[in-house]
Amino acid sequence: MTWTELFDAAFLRDVLAAVLAIALGVWLPALFAFRRFRTRQWWEKKAAFYQEVIAVLGNLKRLEDRDLQDEMDGRDPGDDHRAHVAWDHEEANQHLRRLSNEGVFLLSRDSQDVLARYFRDIALAIGKETLRDRLIFRAEVTNDALMDVIAAARTDLGVRE
Repeated sequence: MTWTELFDAAFLRDVLAAVLAIALGVWLPALFAFRRFRTRQWWEKKAAFYQEVIAVLGNLKRLEDRDLQDEMDGRDPGDDHRAHVAWDHEEANQHLRRLSNEGVFLLSRDSQDVLARYFRDIALAIGKETLRDRLIFRAEVTNDALMDVIAAARTDLGVRE
């Protein structure tokens, strides 16, 4: 038997078909596994980002609620405490602004709109006549933003209650 008889057209065709079947058998499952892995990574990254945004909004809500409660109870926490709270509030606001800018690809359009509305409405609080009105307005704006971001995150991440 010669080489030409051994490697005839039928044999080469069978080898080519076997190589293609093996390549597709290995490549297709690997492709689907990689896509599933990437999707899961993206989802986890989005979930972590939403978690950070919600944590900052929760911190802001806690600060707003505490200030409002002090005002309603007639407590004067003192200048040092007010300065500390103002610093914490500004730091949290800057963190939220940074997250808002960084989250262009991670946050849904609804979440981005909620954050833009939050910053706009917080700026409008300055125009309120009394400190109590300003604190009530800020607390409402912060609470609404927190609830709206949570709802948008659930929708965007496909999380059911």
